[in-house]
Amino acid sequence: MDRIRRDTLLGLVFFGSLAFLLWATVNLTDMSVDNVRIKVFFEQAGSCEVGTNVMVLGKKIGKVGTIDVLYDRPSKPVAMTLLLREAIPMKKGYEISVRDAGVLGGKQIYIQPGFEGAPLPLDGDFNGFVEPGAFEQVGNIAKGEGKLGEKAFDAVEQIRLFFANMNNPETTVGRLVTSRDLHDSLLGASDRLGTILQAIVDQKGAIGDLVMNEDTKDNVHKFVADLKSISNKLDAGTDGVLGVLLNDRKAAANVQAILGNIDAIIADAHKGDGIIGRLLRNDELARKFTNLVGNLDTLLANAVNPEAGALGVFTSDKETALHIKTTLANLRDVSDKLNRNEGLLGVLLNDKDLGVRFRRIMTQVSRALEDAREAAPIGNLIQVLLGAF
Repeated sequence: MDRIRRDTLLGLVFFGSLAFLLWATVNLTDMSVDNVRIKVFFEQAGSCEVGTNVMVLGKKIGKVGTIDVLYDRPSKPVAMTLLLREAIPMKKGYEISVRDAGVLGGKQIYIQPGFEGAPLPLDGDFNGFVEPGAFEQVGNIAKGEGKLGEKAFDAVEQIRLFFANMNNPETTVGRLVTSRDLHDSLLGASDRLGTILQAIVDQKGAIGDLVMNEDTKDNVHKFVADLKSISNKLDAGTDGVLGVLLNDRKAAANVQAILGNIDAIIADAHKGDGIIGRLLRNDELARKFTNLVGNLDTLLANAVNPEAGALGVFTSDKETALHIKTTLANLRDVSDKLNRNEGLLGVLLNDKDLGVRFRRIMTQVSRALEDAREAAPIGNLIQVLLGAF
């Protein structure tokens, strides 16, 4: 009896242990019957193994169930079956990638489910990619692969071309580096620049005086202050013509009216209206004006020609000029004699006593003429009576 009881207890412990191991195997290795399975295709496995963790937005949600290589598949021949504890709403824009689990190594499957459109059926095929690890990216930089490697390779190539151009005398940088004449020219220009700067410090020349002289500085400050004062006056619009033109609306309106009138005059001239317009547009008037200019030119030519009329003789004949000169000399002599009281006219013009006496004589003559005029009717009457008898 004791033996049966002992064997029974031993059997129960044995089968209980087997049941516990089976339960642990099913649950702890994600092999439970209620797991969600999705199939993802990759270009390569990326060193993943069965049991590699699957992460969704940083949360561990399952493991890799199987890894199969489909050799007859032309692209992405590696098929991984991912065992998930829960369904994931995979949408358009999803990403499934193989990446490093940490700096020290290890791999994981990282799922970004996407957020566009309706959920995709999980029994379909999904595509993934393998992200290069940290050490692989460093190696890609050295090999010139990947985005960072390509940029580094381009940078190194540009540096190589730059140093190659430095030794090429046909380029600007190469000429600066290899040409002795250019070096001497730059050195001479640098020396001359130093001389100019020293001259400025020593107050030599206009620029040195402008930069270093205190009086010049004060004058510049005063000039700037005057400009500020002028700008203030212009802004105020109370002083000066410019200030009024800039700020007085009435003056601005007048200027606008003047410009409008000028525009109207130009328009009329363009249409041939008015004197200016007729001069510009009327062919007959233009011909007459041309003839007038020609006649004026002929007149001016005759005016300096002693053989062509009195005006030409007067302006260009030497003998006539001599006569005029003699006449002017005689007039000057007469005027001098008049000023010196010589002759009758000189005495009449300059002698005050004679002038007074002459005024008296003219007064007496005027009175005598007046008396004669008044006595004329009586004389006429006497002559009529004597003639009758």
